[in-house]
Amino acid sequence: MTRLPLLLCVALCASSAWAGPKKATPKEPEKPPTAAEPAELSKKDVKLREKAFAAYETELASGSKPRAADALVAIVDDASLAEFHGEAYAKLGDILADLDLKYSALCAYEKAFETATDTNVDEVSLRVPKAIEIAHKVGDVAILQKPFAANLGLARTDDVRGEMAYLAAKETVRGQQWGTASAILKMVKQGDPMWSDAKVLDGIVLNQQGKYEDALRAFDEAGRTGAGRDARWTDSLQINTARTWYGAGNYPRAIESFARVSRGSDYWPDAQFERAWAHFRMDDFNGALAQLLPFDSAFFAKWYYPEADLLRIYSMFLLCKFPEAESQMEHFKEKYSPVLAKLKAWDGHSNAETFEAARLYAQKGKTTELPEMIWRPWGSEERLSQSIGAVKAADDELKRMKSVNANPFSERAKEWLTARRDAVVDAEGGRVKARFETQRGELGESLTNSEIFILDILRMKQQMYEQSARAGKELEAAKTVKRTERLRKGYAEWPFEGEFWEDELGYYRVDVTPECPASMRQSVQ
Repeated sequence: MTRLPLLLCVALCASSAWAGPKKATPKEPEKPPTAAEPAELSKKDVKLREKAFAAYETELASGSKPRAADALVAIVDDASLAEFHGEAYAKLGDILADLDLKYSALCAYEKAFETATDTNVDEVSLRVPKAIEIAHKVGDVAILQKPFAANLGLARTDDVRGEMAYLAAKETVRGQQWGTASAILKMVKQGDPMWSDAKVLDGIVLNQQGKYEDALRAFDEAGRTGAGRDARWTDSLQINTARTWYGAGNYPRAIESFARVSRGSDYWPDAQFERAWAHFRMDDFNGALAQLLPFDSAFFAKWYYPEADLLRIYSMFLLCKFPEAESQMEHFKEKYSPVLAKLKAWDGHSNAETFEAARLYAQKGKTTELPEMIWRPWGSEERLSQSIGAVKAADDELKRMKSVNANPFSERAKEWLTARRDAVVDAEGGRVKARFETQRGELGESLTNSEIFILDILRMKQQMYEQSARAGKELEAAKTVKRTERLRKGYAEWPFEGEFWEDELGYYRVDVTPECPASMRQSVQ
């Protein structure tokens, strides 16, 4: 053969989210943007401000916070007072928080950060710590990412600068602005509580830019300073380190790092699968098959890993195990054709319906229309879990606000909170649905190209038989060296006979003898 079967290309493309960085030359500035020094109000503006906030000051002094809030709403509704909107939103956030309308207060603070000007940035920045605290309580820290990224000048004090920069960097990462993200993360200083998290994010960003050595140094620093973090954080760091070694082409080190992911971790299945790719890249097909064997067990029947099946089939192909490859390809088609049909049928669902279905699975384990293997990853996804909590917090606050007398500030708070709730539902539902669409496209392409793969098998067979005919003798399997291995003291070995034991998953060894003649052996390098 002079080319690799298209099936491999499909499998590689399906794994692109982790298998290697996207090469990009960032056009963003290498230094984080900074805000101008606060400007002073002119005498005319001072008088205008005093007049604008007069009703607010009077009502607050009389002890009527609701009427003071109404006065602030009047300011933000007046376009001629735009210069004072940031301060008005900030003060409105304070009142809403005092009235135990915390999520509404967070929405007000968000608007304050968005509309802050040079003349009131100091005043507005005083609310940053409180906004971050509330955001963590209601589970919607993401609401602060965009305004922080747009106005890093709000980071006036050391106690909030680190987390502000981290959240701002996450926003730029979402837009794949790698250069800007790296620059912003430099604002997080060593010793800051966010330091280890920032180094992990910096490592991911550097990986995406192909700067593998720098990324590994960042991960190493995160590991040293993040000692004592929970197992989930540690495993996340470990798998990102492994992916960076893989991207750098150092497959032995990648294998070592993948092997360090905890056996009971949510990341363990991904680590097993991705480790198989590292073995495959080294032409260690037996090593790849050993890592992929658990995915053929009943324990993974409800997990979505079509790429694992494809990689196993292709490894068998390169070992010239054609009957096994053909039969497994037929099994692949039978297993995933119904899944593809259901993924296609999901197109008619809205983002809100998708979010609700994901919420039902995450909270109650109920599946909706799609098989559990499709829903399963969302059951433990941290971002979705936080979003579900945020939507619940918004709904609870909206229910409590029904008993509040209708007035300008309460109606405005309901409006903001409803809009934010709907935005979270739409964004998260859209994110889940987008993943379904990607799976549909990848799976559809894999199933379509399965026929091409069968043709590749037939072509390979034909070449082998033609070679045998020219040689004038029967085709013989390639000879391999026989080695006797001794088991270490205290160990026992049982041959695999089709049974699976849960505690053995991940520890299998496979010893398949290639059936290819030496002249037809292939390499993936």
